Parts: sequence; structure tokens; C-alpha cells
Amino acid sequence: MVWPFFKRARKLELPPAKEERWGVAEGEYEGAALIVRYNIAAGEWAGQSELPIKLGFAIPFNRPKAPDLPDAEENADLGEIEDLIEREVFSATRGVFALVLTTGVMKEFVFYIAPGADIAALHARIRNQVSTHEVQCMAVEERKWESYRAFAP
Repeated sequence: MVWPFFKRARKLELPPAKEERWGVAEGEYEGAALIVRYNIAAGEWAGQSELPIKLGFAIPFNRPKAPDLPDAEENADLGEIEDLIEREVFSATRGVFALVLTTGVMKEFVFYIAPGADIAALHARIRNQVSTHEVQCMAVEERKWESYRAFAP
């Protein structure tokens, strides 16, 4: 007999990338334009104990346009960098690609991942493959997904 309080936790099953649905919101941050692209499906996993690490990659623009958004050419370069980051993150760990934040000076890609990944090595692999832009990285414990909840409606 299994006691009710010893029930097995439900295994987190993440959706394939092709099933992700994204929304877009506009706003302002410190008087400048802000575009938020958020993974709608990520809301189903917000706060999951299996994904307590917020992993962010910030890419400062080479041609900042604050308070406006980046020009089309630089934004295209950033799209390729986004694809690379997503591939590298998911080759290194389990997680959810949750947010993309765009201002006139940078673009940030935010993931929530499982603990245990070698983030320094992941960051180094990405930096070695990106010659057009600086790639900044940070990871913090954010068990309640405060950033996702702050930006996703």
C-alpha cells in the first residue's frame, strides 16, 4: 500500500520546441521601448521544482538605438544567435525557453533549467561560436519563476 503522502511526484514532461506557442507584449523599461516575447506553454511549468534555475543570456547590441528597438540587420544576426543558444542549452540540460526581452540596447534570452548543468562550460561554448556580439550569461536560483511571471501576462 502506498500512503497518500508518499505518492510519486509527476515527472516533468517538457513539450517539443515545435509545440511551443509564443505571445508578444510591448511595454517600457526605464523610459525605453521593451518588447517581450513569452512562451505561453511555459506558464504550465512556472514554478516547477525540477526547473529552479533561471539562465539568462544577454546580448548587448553593436549599434544600440535606445530608446528605439534594434535595426532589422542587427535583429537578424540576433535571431541566428538565439537559435545557437537554444540548441546549446538544450544539448546541455533539460529546461524551458521562457522569455526573450528586447530593448534598444540589448536582447536577453531567458530559460528555466534543471540544476547541475555546467553553466560556465555552456557559456564558453556559446561565446566561442559567436564572433559578432558579446554574449553575457548569468544563472540564479528563481524557484517561483518571478521573472517569467513579471513579464508574461
